Amino acid sequence: MTLAISLPPSGLPLEQVPEYAREAEQLGYGSCWIAEVAGNDAFALGSAVAGPTTDMRIGTAVVPVNTRGPAMLAMSAATLDAVSGGRAVCGIGVSSPAIVTNWNDRPSDAPLRRARETVEVLRQAFTGQRVDYEGRCVRVRGYRMVPAPLRPVPIHLGALNPRMLRLAGEVADGVVLNMLGEAFVPEVLRHVRLGAESAGRDPAEIEVVIRLQTCVDEDEAAVRDGFARSFASYVIARGYAEFFSWQGFGDCVRGVREAFAARDREAARAAISDEMLDALVVTGDAGRVRSRIQAYQAAGVTTPGVHALWPTPESAWHTMRSLAPAG
Repeated sequence: MTLAISLPPSGLPLEQVPEYAREAEQLGYGSCWIAEVAGNDAFALGSAVAGPTTDMRIGTAVVPVNTRGPAMLAMSAATLDAVSGGRAVCGIGVSSPAIVTNWNDRPSDAPLRRARETVEVLRQAFTGQRVDYEGRCVRVRGYRMVPAPLRPVPIHLGALNPRMLRLAGEVADGVVLNMLGEAFVPEVLRHVRLGAESAGRDPAEIEVVIRLQTCVDEDEAAVRDGFARSFASYVIARGYAEFFSWQGFGDCVRGVREAFAARDREAARAAISDEMLDALVVTGDAGRVRSRIQAYQAAGVTTPGVHALWPTPESAWHTMRSLAPAG
C-alpha cells in the first residue's frame, strides 16, 4: 500500500508542517497532499515542505481553478515542481461558491466546463510553448512560461459528482476523493472508469487519491462528535450536499440544512447520523485504522491519505507515527 499524508493536520501549527512531512517521509509515507480552504496557501506550504524532504511527492489536493488566473496557476504548479526537483502534482477542483465568489470575488459558473478548459490550458502551458486558448470560461492570449517547466506536471482533478468523476477519468492523471466511506468507493470509481474508457484510456493508469479523516488512540465518541460539529459547513455546500445524498445520507443533509437555516447548531449536530459518522471517520487503535485503510485500497483507492483530524499537535504526530508504513 502506498500510504500518504494529508497536510496540514488539524491542530498542528503551520511552522511544524515541514518537519512533520520530513519525518513522515522517513517513516515510509510516499506522498503528501496539501489542502487549501481558508488558511494556508497550498503551493506556498508545498514549497516549504519541499526543502526538508527528498523523495516524497508533493500534491495540492486541491486548489480551486477559479481563484488564480490560468497562467498564475500554471506558474505556481511549475514553481513547486522546480523547487521540489520534479515531485509536484497539480491537484485542482472547482471548490464552492462560498470560497470562489464570496471570499475571492471570482465567478463560480459552469464548473464542469471550467475544469475541462483549465486542464487543457495547463497541459499546454506545461509544454513551455506559447498558449493561445479561447474557451467558454477560460481565455489565454500569448502566454509562455519562462523559464520552461522542468516537465509536464501531472494534473489531478478533485471530483464529487458523476460528471466530474467521468471528466477526471477522461482528462486527468488522477482523481482526488474526499468524505466517503469505503463501501461507496466502487460506485464512485465506476464513473472514473467510464470516463477513461470513453477517451480510450486505461483506467488502471489513473491514480486514485483519497483524504481520510483519521485519528488513532483518542476517545472515539469525542472524535466523532468533534468531527460532526466541524464538518456541517461541508454538508450545506451544494456539491457536498449532493455527494452525501448520493451516498445515501439524504436525511442527514436535509436535517443539517434545515438546522442551519434556523441557526440551530445543536440540531445540525444531531442531524448527523451514526451511520454517516461510521462511513466518514476512520478512528480507533492503530490496528483498526489500518484495517479500514486496507479496505479502501481493496475498493480501488491507490493512494490513501491520512488526515489527522483531532485538533491537537500531539494527536497529529501520534496518528502519523502509529500508521507509518515503516512502523
